[in-house]
Amino acid sequence: MKTYSMTCRCGDVMKVEAESRNEAVAKLKARMTLDEVKRHMDEKHPGEPLSSQEQIAMEIEKGVVEV
Repeated sequence: MKTYSMTCRCGDVMKVEAESRNEAVAKLKARMTLDEVKRHMDEKHPGEPLSSQEQIAMEIEKGVVEV
């Protein structure tokens, strides 16, 4: 397994273990439910609007890198 990560613009890093980048993207998409995104936004980005599920998916797809 390889380690993949994604860094939010606030500096938070999310890591997953996966066989491929595609698997890592899928795992992060599954982890970042609307409730989880809302919790993160409330804690790290207070006052900012909540992104749509499509925007979140696009950010994950662009941001995942192997570490």
